[in-house]
Amino acid sequence: MLDRSVVDAHIHLWDTTTHHSWYPRLSEFATHTGHPGLADDFLLPDYDRAAEPTRVSGLVHVSAATAPHAYLEETRWVDQLAAGRPVAVIGSVDPGLGTGALVEHLEEQARSRRFRGIRVYRGLSPNTPSADTIVSWLRDRDAVFDLVCAPDDMADWIDFLVGYPDLRVVLEHLGSPAGTAPDQRTAWQKAITLAAKETDWKCKVSGLGMVCPDLSWDSLAFWLETTADLWGWRRLLFGSNMPIDRMAGSYSELLATVDRMVTADATEQESDFFYRANAGTIYRLEEPTE
Repeated sequence: MLDRSVVDAHIHLWDTTTHHSWYPRLSEFATHTGHPGLADDFLLPDYDRAAEPTRVSGLVHVSAATAPHAYLEETRWVDQLAAGRPVAVIGSVDPGLGTGALVEHLEEQARSRRFRGIRVYRGLSPNTPSADTIVSWLRDRDAVFDLVCAPDDMADWIDFLVGYPDLRVVLEHLGSPAGTAPDQRTAWQKAITLAAKETDWKCKVSGLGMVCPDLSWDSLAFWLETTADLWGWRRLLFGSNMPIDRMAGSYSELLATVDRMVTADATEQESDFFYRANAGTIYRLEEPTE
């Protein structure tokens, strides 16, 4: 059991029984991965059971809705669902919209007291009018850009975001390695090294359950140790990616493996930065949400 509180910087909640139309590909994805239960409802009580006995002091819900513009309803739903709990919301937006509609959708989500920024899971490229509109809006409102970026795209995103030095950027899922084959590991290592050296972004230690066969130390050590060495504890955030990372193991297995690295390498203060303070600061979870 981890003897400290945790801010989980990356989770997904969904009620597929009621809002199944928001996630049209989730069932197909779950079946394809051999884990059909991933498409079942995953609400706050389900998260609490998965995380038990970890003391979770804050959560960052990241939009997973893929139906056109369902993120608008999803943001309102999570806002109501999380009443009384410290939950931040990272919404989304359709990059295919025109400038006016993009801003309208961003402004609508920003009416939520829990809204802290957006991520675009697919379809957003740097150096495009949509990217300019989105990151300019986020920068002007001191909101967070949760960046979905693969190794092949890393240099282009770095070059593009140099033009927005005041934008708060959090790189999702360790820069989304494509797989565990030697060439994929090398491509990821080059990309994550470049991002660490050339930017002041933060980085989520999350999503490895989508890449690795299990959550053991042998499976995760290369990714964890490489990232910690490059980024340092003031720039890293813990995220469980629940329920998706249950493909590879349980919450407790993930936390035990991650904490093996933290315990060996980080001071007490650095551990607190990683597990709680960094995410609490960037997603403003220290502020009352009610």
